[in-house]
Amino acid sequence: MFHDNSAVRVPRGSNVVVQTPQRTWTGPGVIAAVVVLVALGALRGTDDGGRPATPREVVIAEFGTTALRAGPSADAPAVRDLGHGQAVKVICHTEGSESLGWGGTSRTWDLVEADGARGYVPDVAVNTRVSVDKIAPSCGETPQR
Repeated sequence: MFHDNSAVRVPRGSNVVVQTPQRTWTGPGVIAAVVVLVALGALRGTDDGGRPATPREVVIAEFGTTALRAGPSADAPAVRDLGHGQAVKVICHTEGSESLGWGGTSRTWDLVEADGARGYVPDVAVNTRVSVDKIAPSCGETPQR
């Protein structure tokens, strides 16, 4: 690499590769920025100051359809089908039968409302982005209307 302004003669028809220094992002400033971003990500979705979690609109994450059920069990009658990406409002969460979905395996079921219908879906079928207890109370703490 030449650090002065000297010229280099290259025979006509030759291939020339010019390498330039690559800028790297290192140092304490970058580390501090990463720490701040991680902390902000960890805080997103938490309830503030110990206040109770409030119901939040989320989406069905399972591809295909997910049954909205009358109770927190795969054996409970289906109320209707919910499609992938459909918005639902999580009212509360409770324990029920074990279910498997995009979020893994869990016994947690969410009481949700979608287009005026109310019923239960496995928590692993819903993209809450954070633990469901951060966005909705336990069903034992919420009047069921």
